[in-house]
Amino acid sequence: MKRLSSTHRRGADGSPAAPAAVVHVVDDDESMRDLLRLLLKTVGLQAVTYPLPSMFMEKFDPDQPGCVILDLRMPESNGIETLAWLRTRARTLPVIVLSGYGDLATVVRAMKLGAVEFFEKPLNKELLIETIQHWVGIDLASHRIWSKHKVTLERLATLSGREAQVLECVLHGMSNKETARHLRVSPKAIENYRGHLMHKMAATNVVKLVIQITGCLKSDGRSVSQPPFLNRMELDDL
Repeated sequence: MKRLSSTHRRGADGSPAAPAAVVHVVDDDESMRDLLRLLLKTVGLQAVTYPLPSMFMEKFDPDQPGCVILDLRMPESNGIETLAWLRTRARTLPVIVLSGYGDLATVVRAMKLGAVEFFEKPLNKELLIETIQHWVGIDLASHRIWSKHKVTLERLATLSGREAQVLECVLHGMSNKETARHLRVSPKAIENYRGHLMHKMAATNVVKLVIQITGCLKSDGRSVSQPPFLNRMELDDL
């Protein structure tokens, strides 16, 4: 089993890197919480444990990357209720569910609510740790990409109305002359707007500008408000 580094730095583009990952263990069984804390420590992962879902809900930070290990049966409230609550606040955070009972219907409900894996107690400890590492790695990668997207969205917000129009033309592959005709202004004015646009977006050429914006805007031009799970293409680019 590999150790996941908990350090984080700024990206090459100046965007803040994702903070260190945390694995949240929500289980009313104290021996299980202690076991998972020790196992995760051996692979360099920080674990925060909670005996009650309410304690987890009170402390949970949706901007913290990592994953959740969630027992489906607890006295205060069941894991399904906790998972439903979580999905309204951090849709991309991986949740691995545990159960001491082979309740297929409950497991199916958990998966429909977004749980990524299911483990039945007693646990296969090595497989569980490998699974946790896998999903923590995916969530860290997702946060790194989303951090870059947020920087891009902040830059987009600084554009004037005309600069935003020029950007739209650039994204449609229009030349300066075509943009000038479309916006009914002089080509010289377009050159100035385009220069200001490139400066504000910190892009040295059009290719880098398009790459920077890809994924930050929906097809209708509105900004994306929440990062989705990474697809395989994005993971291959990391």
